[in-house]
Amino acid sequence: MITLQNLIPDFSKKLLLKAAAAASVLFLSVTLSAIPSFAASAYDNLAVANVTSEPLNMRTKPSTAGEIVGKCYRGAGGTVLERKDGWTKVRSGKIEGWMSDKYLLFGTDIEPLAKELGLLSAKITATTLNVREIPSTDSAILKQAAEGDSFPVLSESDGWTKVQLSADTNGYISSQYASIGPVPAAAVDAKEESAALSASGNETSAAPSYVISATEDEIYLMAACVAMEAGDDSYEDKLAVASCIVNRVKSGKWGKTISDVIYADGQFPGASSGLLDKYLAKGPSKSCIKATKDALAGSNNIGDYLFFKAAKRASTGSYSSYKIVGGNCFYKK
Repeated sequence: MITLQNLIPDFSKKLLLKAAAAASVLFLSVTLSAIPSFAASAYDNLAVANVTSEPLNMRTKPSTAGEIVGKCYRGAGGTVLERKDGWTKVRSGKIEGWMSDKYLLFGTDIEPLAKELGLLSAKITATTLNVREIPSTDSAILKQAAEGDSFPVLSESDGWTKVQLSADTNGYISSQYASIGPVPAAAVDAKEESAALSASGNETSAAPSYVISATEDEIYLMAACVAMEAGDDSYEDKLAVASCIVNRVKSGKWGKTISDVIYADGQFPGASSGLLDKYLAKGPSKSCIKATKDALAGSNNIGDYLFFKAAKRASTGSYSSYKIVGGNCFYKK
């Protein structure tokens, strides 16, 4: 029996096979090119706490019955490890725990909050990099950063990145020598927070009487803010900053709570640049906590002042009145 296959010469068979193979490759390439490619986002596999007044508790199991092992203040979070029944297990700093999905943001949904709270960090990729006073290579050098150093990002423009060096000092670095991405703040260890608050030295058997409402978590947040603004200055300097925060809460101009005041737009730059997160993770000193509790209890060494800035940057001639305490100038406009 003669078949079509027998009628085709061997060399023609080979040509047909090659043509078929080429057509298959062409079809595959066209098909693949029609499929959109999705680049990995820097926010992939991240989760952060989307809370305002109280921190989000991290627990040992996905239930409110789980023991609290850590606390994520606003913008704190980390790498997603597991998700189950409306709960997510996250590694944040040195702590792993479960948090309720109701109070978390995931993936690219984090981006607006990251910009608002300064969760973007610039990591130096050059061996050394000059941090300059203004965005120009002719500008004065504020410091030299080493490879691996990280700074909170304030803004990016024209090849320069504005970073925060301290509570009252900013600088500029060349964007091409830095890797910029989201870095959620680390969770606070629940036991360490409790121990720090208990060891401040002014605990009594009776419940404290404060001039404004303050939970234990708000006291810790306020003490971290005092540490950020007063650093290693004297107790009087720390009490002055704490007193100003109390004054602001009492005034109601920036909100009704300690958290409202600290995170109010434009008031504490470190709270919106990620700098405060470092002080929360590190933990405030006993002196900062004592100054905070004393201010909450009514101690005040600045009167009714609501505004302050670094004394070296104060324009005292434009103030109706002012008082300098340590490195800060407290004033009325």
